Amino acid sequence: MPRKAFVADLTDAVTTFTRYNVSNLRAGEEDGMLNFAYHIDGGGATEVTILVPDLGEYPGSHMYMIYTNSENVPPKVHSALEAMSNCHGLKVPDMLLKVVKSLDKSTSGSQNNPVDLDDPEPMELDSDPELEQSDDQEDDDSDAGGWSPKSPKHHSSATSTYHRGKRPEVKAVNARLRRDLRMAKDAGFRVGYHGSLLNGGRDGFVTISCRIAKLGISDEALQAWHLEPSQYFILLIRYVEGYMSLDRLLGSGFSHDSQVQIRSGVSHTYKVSLDEAIASFTTLEDKSKSSRLVAQRKSDETRVSGLGRLFIGRPLDDLLNERLIPLLRYRIAMSFSWGGAEEFFNDHQGRNLTGADEMDSKYWAEDDLQRQISLPSIVTRDHLADKRKECSLPLLAMQFALRHLVRCTEFCLVCHCKVEADFEALKPYVCSKPLCLYQYMSLGFGPSIEHEIITQPHVVDLLISFCYTSARHYKLRYLPTGMALMVPAPSILAGSHNIALQQNGSTGMPYPTHYPPPPPPPSKAPITPERTPALKTFKAKFDSQRMELIFGTGTTKVLNPGNWITFPVPQSVRQRYHCRVAGVLHPTVILGKPFVRGPKQDPKVDPRVTVSISQHRSFGTNPQNASPALTPAATPPPLTPKDATPKELPEIEFSIYDQNFDDLEDPEKHTAIHFLLDTLPSVQSMSDYLQSKGGQEMSLRSWTDRISPAALGLLRWIIASDRSCIIQVDSLDGNTRKSEERVSGLPGWMQFRFAQGAPDKEQRFVTSIKHATNPNYPTMFAWHGSPLWNWHGIVREGLHFEKAAHGRAFGDGVYHSLQFQTSMSYSGYIGSRGYGYGSGDGSHRSLEWAQSQLNISQAIALNEIVNAPSQFVSSSPHLVVAQLDWIQSRYLFVKCNTSGISLGDSTPGQAYEQDKSYTPIGESGKPIVIPITAVSKCRRKTAKVGDKRKAENVQEQGEAAMVSDDTDDEDLAILCSDDEEPDVLPTMTDNGKGKTAVEPQHTKPDASKTDFIPGTLDQKTLPLLEPPSYATSSATKALQRELTATLKVQDMVPADQLGWYIDGELVNNVYQWIVELHSFESHLPLAKDMRSRGVKSVVIEIRFGKDYPMSPPFVRVIRPRFLGFQAGGGGHVTAGGALCMELLTNSGWSAASNIESVLLQVRLAMSSTDPRPARLEPGPIKDYQVGEAIQAFIRACNAHGWQVPEDIKSTYSGLSGSSSRY
Repeated sequence: MPRKAFVADLTDAVTTFTRYNVSNLRAGEEDGMLNFAYHIDGGGATEVTILVPDLGEYPGSHMYMIYTNSENVPPKVHSALEAMSNCHGLKVPDMLLKVVKSLDKSTSGSQNNPVDLDDPEPMELDSDPELEQSDDQEDDDSDAGGWSPKSPKHHSSATSTYHRGKRPEVKAVNARLRRDLRMAKDAGFRVGYHGSLLNGGRDGFVTISCRIAKLGISDEALQAWHLEPSQYFILLIRYVEGYMSLDRLLGSGFSHDSQVQIRSGVSHTYKVSLDEAIASFTTLEDKSKSSRLVAQRKSDETRVSGLGRLFIGRPLDDLLNERLIPLLRYRIAMSFSWGGAEEFFNDHQGRNLTGADEMDSKYWAEDDLQRQISLPSIVTRDHLADKRKECSLPLLAMQFALRHLVRCTEFCLVCHCKVEADFEALKPYVCSKPLCLYQYMSLGFGPSIEHEIITQPHVVDLLISFCYTSARHYKLRYLPTGMALMVPAPSILAGSHNIALQQNGSTGMPYPTHYPPPPPPPSKAPITPERTPALKTFKAKFDSQRMELIFGTGTTKVLNPGNWITFPVPQSVRQRYHCRVAGVLHPTVILGKPFVRGPKQDPKVDPRVTVSISQHRSFGTNPQNASPALTPAATPPPLTPKDATPKELPEIEFSIYDQNFDDLEDPEKHTAIHFLLDTLPSVQSMSDYLQSKGGQEMSLRSWTDRISPAALGLLRWIIASDRSCIIQVDSLDGNTRKSEERVSGLPGWMQFRFAQGAPDKEQRFVTSIKHATNPNYPTMFAWHGSPLWNWHGIVREGLHFEKAAHGRAFGDGVYHSLQFQTSMSYSGYIGSRGYGYGSGDGSHRSLEWAQSQLNISQAIALNEIVNAPSQFVSSSPHLVVAQLDWIQSRYLFVKCNTSGISLGDSTPGQAYEQDKSYTPIGESGKPIVIPITAVSKCRRKTAKVGDKRKAENVQEQGEAAMVSDDTDDEDLAILCSDDEEPDVLPTMTDNGKGKTAVEPQHTKPDASKTDFIPGTLDQKTLPLLEPPSYATSSATKALQRELTATLKVQDMVPADQLGWYIDGELVNNVYQWIVELHSFESHLPLAKDMRSRGVKSVVIEIRFGKDYPMSPPFVRVIRPRFLGFQAGGGGHVTAGGALCMELLTNSGWSAASNIESVLLQVRLAMSSTDPRPARLEPGPIKDYQVGEAIQAFIRACNAHGWQVPEDIKSTYSGLSGSSSRY
């Protein structure tokens, strides 16, 4: 790890680095910082501070910031520190040696600091190119006020040196960039380009994309992964320090955020715009993954471009940025395949490549040939296996990304190891390591449960119900261990701690007496009363009026905010309240709103339970989080008389959720699961809560007073561990019913589309159809029934026959039947028949999830099977199929016990023609009609089409969606040969004093793409800050380099793509820049306001302090005035015109930032529509004044807790008066 390497090197240096004039070498106050005292004769000690701005780049591509905060620093030491290079890439001991030698050289006139004449590297300090530029004899920075872009200094240090000495290198980089992109294009991918990578530019983007339709992903996987065939899968690669080829990267200290950064996503265009590319690598504020929640996907008519997030976007991005380069190193050095390199990496975790002769031969094994055959060549092709002298990094990155996208179910989403599972899955998940499961759930790698709850509430209800029934019957094969779930003590989980545990080797789990308990699996060690952990209880007075617990004087504090507790409902025998600790002011504890587990109202509960939300006093929480009428499980407590004294308050005995789920025995874990599920509100209540939040953060984590962390973690596990694709066909409210996908002949049953198996399972099924004995009807459909408690395992693991639940009288295989009633006999019924408990009077409902809207009693699947009964294990009386690739699940039907709701029947417009000898019979004894949509699109030509014209229209719509978008001119130009390349670099002229560079002329912006006209701004009309009177050598040199580089980018990037403009004629002082932001996206309200008001640009002023780049610049808008936050405006512009961005404060600033990236992020902030879009102030166009900008910026910093830069505090203290506006 980078931080560990830095700490190790620093520790070594503290121990071994010895110089007579250096003392007190130690670690600094912050990560990446170190300090030491440097002594010279007669000058005392100077405290030197050295900082690594980005420890993630250590050791390799990092740099150091070297400075001092000491007072009365000797001039020679001060000058040496100012002129010091950044010691790029050196480890701590080597850097220290170089810094001290530099100081010794500068102070060599002192008696105690002689020049070391025996130093083998006496000129080492002058080898740094940046230092050579800074030491130019004309580079006198004492008078910054007279500097201008036209002065000789503008070219002497950077521009002319670069172009005179590096022109061949620039041509070589251009040629390599083109070759790499051509190789990607020749491999079948589309390429795109943004920025200034050509001609020595340092920041730009390359996109590699491919249609989803070309990847061979089945329709079922596309649905499960929320992808569309017409979309492009895009790999966006950002080069931060200029284009770097693969061989250069392999020889550098690559880290995921240094020279190359990678993002993946989807889009309806083959490339994203420049603003969208920048936004993909920029985070203006913390956005939870639930903020991506949408109620419905946009229709084709309302498509928008942009890099949409992929369902495995975060794990895939982490994999590409952290492992791609190390894996390529292994592959090249060892001739591994992708699989071998990944296995070697996981086994060795980045160790040195030694002992190759002793390594396991498994690393050279070929990848699964079956996978190679079932996937298209664009997914399986390996560019590195072509044995070329030069390989394209963009192409290799795309091939590696596709490997993990298309085959995502084969890899753990956290550690990226191969998942060793005994079943196939349609959705990706994690491996069996507990740490991976914990990170998957806690770090947000899993699916958005909020999205599923809003878009598919019945599916979530179905999954919870399946898990609940399995837990009640002790049938869960996998349990949510490793998630740090904290639950009540086992005796409370069982119902009530005063209910005696069963004796004589029983499980210790009590059951109500009105139905017999299902037998639990045997535990490794039977739980007896002696082994059951003692229940910890605590006593306190309970004030239900104020929702407070009051402890006695001198009692020990046992509760902390966020704890969950449970205590008996007063005057109730079995019911208990559950609530969250909202605040602790010991001896008083403030509670959240309590609720009762389970739906049944105990008749012994006090009927005076009428506490309303308005009567509930909250502590440190948003009152809006209080839920309206939730579920029957939200019964408030009895009222305490208002005038009750503490002595008159009733005393309760409570216990804490302090039992780790992992420490329970398996039977107790099953009980804990259905206990926690009973505390959840209904899915409809959760959906209503999420949608009521509107534009706020939509996450169930915020419903702190209603859902415990353990219950929420369990809910996430249930949804995330579903490896099938289940899509609602019916809805109880009738809003999302899809009649064309509904099977006819089964009224009263709720229907779901149901798919299982690996992403290539459909392709293997299609391949297996060649075994069909009837080519006219290659497949048949048949029923598969199973008890309700088995379905949680089926949706996780798929259909298999590893365990026999009902015997195997007709051989090993998956059992099917053409008769609905036959399969139903294996499904049973929770009620008056089958395996049900009770007498049909509703007592069976104790085994159902109490909050379920569906109230499921039975479930049955309809599967498609290869029509080859002669090759089945048995074809009579049941269809027993042993070949799992011959079976594809298509539908799931559930019987819902809902009153007043009828699920009618409907006939699909297009039906799949079935073999009359093998037609499934429905519940009524008549053949069912299966819609054509039940089979994959590639096989629908075998269907009997009732409406030919309708089918043609569907085909035309599909073809229209796949029409390729045009390639941009700049993307065509970058593929041109070097001979066709226009020479846009500055040319050299002889002015009699030697050759100097002539600035390239600004190209006229394309009027069709922007209405901005450069060079028309009149600076005399602008209210500017007073010109700075300060200047430091280090800041001046840094700003000279920044301005030179920024103007160079401006010269080479089209104005409409760049979006900002700096007029060099207006930069009279490097500490004060005037920038115009223009060409905003036309759909933004800001762009519309500017267009209607005749405003061509937003004029901003950037003021740099004397401590730059250690201190951020001050950025403010001059004109036009924006609509303030209080008036409904946005865009991160304060009422005084200052930019409200943490990036521009000491809290968020990085000394490694460059001004080009600052301008891009400022422009992006103005374009942001969250929480509201930027708008112009109504009325005449006016300017912001200087004083109000300073005041507004300081107020914004104070409001957000950001640290105001010292430069602003000291320089503009007289302008920072108080004001009520923000």
